[in-house]
Amino acid sequence: MRLIRTSCVVAALCFVGVGAYGAQIARVRAGGPPTLQVGPSCEAAGRGAIVLGRNKEACLADETTAQDTLKQNWSKYVASDKSDCLGMVTTGGPASYVELLSCVEILRDARNIRNADALEADNSAISRFRRRK
Repeated sequence: MRLIRTSCVVAALCFVGVGAYGAQIARVRAGGPPTLQVGPSCEAAGRGAIVLGRNKEACLADETTAQDTLKQNWSKYVASDKSDCLGMVTTGGPASYVELLSCVEILRDARNIRNADALEADNSAISRFRRRK
């Protein structure tokens, strides 16, 4: 009986966690970046700032710029990249638009590099084939 009750509690907690994450993913699919609470992240950054001028207000300005960039380009990012990055950015600490933007851009750029390398590899194979003839 105790095992069943514990299992039910664990299952309920997992369901709630997945439900919250799923709600953010649903927002991703709706066509725009998610709404993140960046206040805690910027408060922590302001407290730990060792560079003059890198206070909470500067952090919030960076977050607003990143959010605006995400809004403008959201439809250009691959859906799986958005979901993966959202999962990473919202797990383990305060969320950040700057981190989300960095993540989707890194994944996009890595894909572009892989695709360019694949094309170059194909071209070099064709060039070698032509030289042999």
